[in-house]
Amino acid sequence: MLQYLLDGGMMMTVLLGLSVLAVGVILDRLRAFRAAEADVEGLCAGLRDALSDGACERAVAVCRETGGPAAAVALVGVSHYQKLTEAGKTGQVSELVSRAMIDYAPRVLEMLEKRLNYLAMVGSVAPLVGMTGTVVGMITSFDSMAAVGGLDGGAVASGISMALVTTAAGLIVAIPAVIFHNVFSRRVERVSLDVEEAANTILNVIDFEHAA
Repeated sequence: MLQYLLDGGMMMTVLLGLSVLAVGVILDRLRAFRAAEADVEGLCAGLRDALSDGACERAVAVCRETGGPAAAVALVGVSHYQKLTEAGKTGQVSELVSRAMIDYAPRVLEMLEKRLNYLAMVGSVAPLVGMTGTVVGMITSFDSMAAVGGLDGGAVASGISMALVTTAAGLIVAIPAVIFHNVFSRRVERVSLDVEEAANTILNVIDFEHAA
């Protein structure tokens, strides 16, 4: 491995740094998404039962026990609904609760999207760094050929080695970064749907209760 780094020249140092960055972000986001896992169906069922009975405190407890992004947004909605109910407000309750959850939801999702742009950057930059190493390696090879006044395998071998190693290393670093960026982006979309489902559950109950 050390020999490959030496053969790749300075560009391999850059690629090594990019790989360390990508691995760090991947591990960090894996922990974040694992912490965000929650039983959204159970959350919605608990909210529906509690709010239908007018038990806001129980709905708050359901949110706190469930945890996760959907529960966090639902907690904001339930707490807002509880304050409006205690204040005796009856007009535009659904709209006010909806606005509170809409305003808070981006903050929750941003916690999951944090640092994903670094993976996108590594996926884009690593192949370019590898190609730069390839160009530098070929220039080195041609310079060696010119120095010996002809084609000498030993003279051009180091330049060709640099070209091949950096190209391969750039792709090896970029591919996992792109894959995990897509996987995590898809997870964010799924969490967003969970948040929307929990919010709609609250709003549907509120609309039903106030229509009655």
